[in-house]
Amino acid sequence: MASIVKHPRKDGKAAYRIYYFDHQNKRRSKIVLGNKKKADSIAHRIEIEVQDIQTGLKPSPSDKESIGKLVDKYLRHIQGAGKQPSTIIRYKSSLIAFTDYFNSEKGIGKVTYAVIENFKSYRLKTCTPSSVNVDLRHLRGFLNHCVRMGVITESPYRGVKQVKVGEHIVRFLREAEIHSLLFEIHEGQDEDIMDLIQFYLHTGARANEILPPNFTWDRVKEDYIELYGKGEKTRRIGMNDTIRKILHKRRDLEFPFPFKYEYVYSRIVKKYYKRAGIKNANLHTLRKTAGALLIQQGVDIYRVSRFLGHSSVVVTERHYIDLLQKEYSDMTAALENAIPRISEAEPEGEWSVAS
Repeated sequence: MASIVKHPRKDGKAAYRIYYFDHQNKRRSKIVLGNKKKADSIAHRIEIEVQDIQTGLKPSPSDKESIGKLVDKYLRHIQGAGKQPSTIIRYKSSLIAFTDYFNSEKGIGKVTYAVIENFKSYRLKTCTPSSVNVDLRHLRGFLNHCVRMGVITESPYRGVKQVKVGEHIVRFLREAEIHSLLFEIHEGQDEDIMDLIQFYLHTGARANEILPPNFTWDRVKEDYIELYGKGEKTRRIGMNDTIRKILHKRRDLEFPFPFKYEYVYSRIVKKYYKRAGIKNANLHTLRKTAGALLIQQGVDIYRVSRFLGHSSVVVTERHYIDLLQKEYSDMTAALENAIPRISEAEPEGEWSVAS
């Protein structure tokens, strides 16, 4: 039987808490705003619903809605919570991958620990361990939300381990890939996207840093631009001829790049990356490419770190470890050529500079 107790509120309004056992015999509670009569009525309905579920007259909450519909609701929820468009797109990608694997028409009550482990193995066949771990984190967030909403009583994610990831390798575009990408955009006569690509590559900006509302004409100065980035930090990027020409050409627009993230992602990643044969890359790859190009041009790691707005040089070193190891090898080779060597042809105890 459900029990009802008065629930104190700071605003002085009447409220009652209903304690009851659900269809799985787990203790639950629900707060009702209003008088005792309303609380009695709701408690009675809860008792009837629990009995109907236990006797098979009604489906359990976990079987009422398909997992596909619950994912749609969850995506609307995180969008309303103010998540960045790029974050929502990544959540959507992870959860759709799961519903495609599991069948979006099934009830969420059918999702088990074994299902999640099998999904993990399935994704590892075509995705990197890091990408699979992102998928798993987003799936865990979705399942925890379903618990909070009372759709399931316990998350089946409990006990699932993330995939072990080796040394982090950053994906950046090689020279041939950049040429191929620019060629495809030129062939498509897509001037807006060409300006965007060039701007990303010349500034090392994060995807949203040059889109509204972050990047306005007020942030364009005479010799530099201001980028409002991660952690609410502002950094300055000096203008080169390419940046200056692009901004001058677009000066009559309300914003330098008046596009939404979804549009930019669709045009660059889904259209032109695909046409150029570029795989396992996203918008952030352009920023990483800018950093890689600077290192390849011999710019020291500390200046690259400041240019990209990294929290510390350690982050930059971790991202570009492969390129830096080559640079360190080149440095030792340069020292070998610069330092005089002892000639093995001279008698012991005497030495001369080897030619």
